[in-house]
Amino acid sequence: MAQPITLTYLTVDVFTSTRYLGNPLAVVLTPASFRSHLTQDVKQLIAREFNFSETVFLHTLDDEARDGLTSTTREIDIFTIEEELPFAGHPTVGTAYLVLNHLGWKHVDTLVTKAGPITIRPTSEGRVKATIPHAVRVHRQTLGGILNGKGGEVKKETREMIYAALSEDPEIRQAELNGPVVSIVRGMTFLLVKLPSLGHLAKVSTAKRLDFSKVEGLLDKGEWERGFVSRYYYVPMKREKESENGRKEFKFRTRMVELGFEDPATGSAACTLASYLTVSGREMGGARFELTQGVEMGRQSEIEVETTAVEGENGEVKVKDLYLGGTAVVVTKGEIYVPEEPVVSRKTGAVFEKRLIEKYIQENHKEPGTDEELDVEDLLPIKTNRIVRPRPPQFTSLPSMLKAFQDEWDALVLESYNTRQQLARTREELATALYQNDAAVRVIARLTKERDEAREALSRLTVTASAGGAATGDAMAVDSEGLPEALAAHVDEVQAEKQKGRKKRPVPEGWATTEDISALQQTAYTDLPVTQATSLALNSGYAAVGGLDGKVDLYSVEAKAHERSLEVGEPVTATVWIGNKVVSATSKGSVKAVEGGVETGSVTEHAGAVTGLAVHPGEQILASVGVDKGVIFYDLQSLQRVARVYTDAELTSCAFHPDGHLFAAGTQSGQIEIFDTKTLQRMANFTLGAPVKTLVFSENGFWFAATGVGQSSVTIFDLRKEGDAARAKELQTGDVSGLAWDYTGQYLATAGSQGVTVQQYVKASKSWTEPLRTSTPAVAVQWGDKARQLVAVSKEGVVSVLEPKSE
Repeated sequence: MAQPITLTYLTVDVFTSTRYLGNPLAVVLTPASFRSHLTQDVKQLIAREFNFSETVFLHTLDDEARDGLTSTTREIDIFTIEEELPFAGHPTVGTAYLVLNHLGWKHVDTLVTKAGPITIRPTSEGRVKATIPHAVRVHRQTLGGILNGKGGEVKKETREMIYAALSEDPEIRQAELNGPVVSIVRGMTFLLVKLPSLGHLAKVSTAKRLDFSKVEGLLDKGEWERGFVSRYYYVPMKREKESENGRKEFKFRTRMVELGFEDPATGSAACTLASYLTVSGREMGGARFELTQGVEMGRQSEIEVETTAVEGENGEVKVKDLYLGGTAVVVTKGEIYVPEEPVVSRKTGAVFEKRLIEKYIQENHKEPGTDEELDVEDLLPIKTNRIVRPRPPQFTSLPSMLKAFQDEWDALVLESYNTRQQLARTREELATALYQNDAAVRVIARLTKERDEAREALSRLTVTASAGGAATGDAMAVDSEGLPEALAAHVDEVQAEKQKGRKKRPVPEGWATTEDISALQQTAYTDLPVTQATSLALNSGYAAVGGLDGKVDLYSVEAKAHERSLEVGEPVTATVWIGNKVVSATSKGSVKAVEGGVETGSVTEHAGAVTGLAVHPGEQILASVGVDKGVIFYDLQSLQRVARVYTDAELTSCAFHPDGHLFAAGTQSGQIEIFDTKTLQRMANFTLGAPVKTLVFSENGFWFAATGVGQSSVTIFDLRKEGDAARAKELQTGDVSGLAWDYTGQYLATAGSQGVTVQQYVKASKSWTEPLRTSTPAVAVQWGDKARQLVAVSKEGVVSVLEPKSE
């Protein structure tokens, strides 16, 4: 039986140097000898199997090592899951990177597409640049013009189809109606939609699909009337500037949403937008464009486009040169089987594999096994889902069938014997493991009993002083230590002061209203040099962002810029501000204080990672919790331990009550322990039902919010109640990593992978509302001045500032 054809393929992530970001692309290497077997239908099947936005078939020589240097061009075919494209940007850049950098064919300088030849060349740092074929065409009509009847009467079903596909947001919908329709080449067209902010860009829905082929009159008549059409949304990130060589530079955030899906990176759309802005802005000296796409779907892509322009005879501006640039990274490599194509002879009804029968006809001009003449035209394709293959030779006679049955029986008996042997060995191993487990449980029980007895004895132990006033021995550490008298008195003073001012406390003048909260939107987007952000603290207009790279980055909220980095030297797990001092906890059990860029204190009391930090309202006590099950209080003046208690489970987070007399700690077992701050005695226990991620007290004094691992809600607990009655409310927010309550206790901000939300408690109606929901991913969030600002940081270290839109 003839062996099936296999082809080598590679997958690359394009417009990124980091795997699993950017836009994935499959490239199938197609030697010249197999080219005739890859029909359009076969290529379409392979592209549909990869299910990427595009798949490239790179036609290579049969022996690249021998003949490669003699040819400097390679042909490529570009397929989506539905059709072949004459040109697409990210397949061109991905293939160019593969040819020049991964395969090392430095002599290749041209890729030939259906839209024309494309010159490619390597640039610095592994990037590539491609000269893009173009025939820029700005079409006369828009969607708004179609609906207004400028191109003639519009059918009712067409009008309804357009309205159904437009955004529900009025500003986005108006931009879609007025957006220009531009072709980069014949058959590749985009509706360019300019949006006013990143908030609007985040609202664009992937569910709004518009079949442009049914919108008659949108594209200019003739050769421009057919092909791929999609919407491309963009937001200018900063005003254009001129570089040293006099060329203007632009920067945009973009999304390509159409056909029921979102594309992480669209090079052809980026070229279309750059060409349109060059033509409409009459950029005769050329321009450079940087476009960031795919952020909202977690596949950030960085695209570069350069253009030059000339003035035509009639004064119109035409694009002269168009360059698309970027980089890529190889993700996988493997082999794919070429699909078989069954055909049937019209003369005899016999079924053949198309590739093999065509070769036989070419050599013999007859049908196999007969003297009947046969032409390729006599072969009909079979469109069934299953191919019935002929029986193998061993099942064509009774003796051969009996032998096959005997072999099958022998194999079955041998398999049964091996299974019984394996079962016996497994039973022995299980018995040994059960015995060892029982012994270990007994040892653990004995050691636990001895530990409990030792703790009880130590708790009754007193240390007396000698006649000279000196201690008779070193102080002995026990499992529970309360605060010293001076700090305990300070806790009482702070509690009395806070409780006195809490009752009937008015909302401060100028505090944000519900309308102000609803108007919050992203006004700044800054990528900090953090490998993986873990924490966020805010103080006096500065944000401290801790990361696993062992640094704390300071960010100026007012200037919207990164100020500097503070070296901690260990992966940072939690961060707090105390005056001008930044205190950080690390995964190695340390607590470090830095002021003015200089480390002012460091202490290691935990036997494992520190998972949470909290500052007492009086700012004289710092608390930390860790995986060693310990709660430790520090004197902030000396950063020395002053109190400690151990729990029964690993601790994950902590917080002080706004009056300072209670301390809460979340556990890995899903419990929230409430301690008396002065004595560290347990006062109450609340059950969350999942390992606690984060918790925070409300300024009203009797509520606190918490969320757990795997939960898609935030639970509000009432300190005045017990058991299930303590669950005051469950807010459906999606997964949450960070919580922040404002000073008035009416707004609760949440941060998670699905975005930032604000939940509001309306005291008059005793109900909860959601005035704000964004798509800005974050691991932590904090309130700014008078709740008119939110500062959030994502896992990737991107700081986002949400403020009302400036007039």
